[in-house]
Amino acid sequence: MPIPAGSGEGLRAAAMMHAEALAPSTTAERHAVLFGMRSSTIIRDEDAKEADATLKLLRAHLDDVPLDILQAACRAYCNVPGRRFFPKSAGELRTFINPMLYERRARAMRLSRLADEAERADARAAELAADPLTPEAMREIIAAAKLKASSAARIMPGMAAREAA
Repeated sequence: MPIPAGSGEGLRAAAMMHAEALAPSTTAERHAVLFGMRSSTIIRDEDAKEADATLKLLRAHLDDVPLDILQAACRAYCNVPGRRFFPKSAGELRTFINPMLYERRARAMRLSRLADEAERADARAAELAADPLTPEAMREIIAAAKLKASSAARIMPGMAAREAA
């Protein structure tokens, strides 16, 4: 579908919003989400130091994940049917995180490309509007190129009929 004229600015703003939504969560936000997930999953037998180390590792390995995606991934992890133990590695959560991250990155890139395309189309339309090709200018071009009447008729339909009249 064609991009509506003048939509480049709106598409650029939407792309920037998607890019900003890729900002990673803070350490405190990750800690709160992961700590909350501990109460929703089965905790393995571990001492306090081991539990703290696991949380620290998860926080460090998930430091690129936006808060809303981390929350959604933790919900998805907890809602998978069957018994769910608290994850020992970030890879267990990455199964849920990566598709959401990819989708958001891809959408931001697509919106940016659409904004570029819309801006190019608007610039071309402005260029054409600033220098319209009149029938007289077209005749001059055809004469300068020494085109035959049949070729000129294909370029500018109706010209041959007007010339004959």
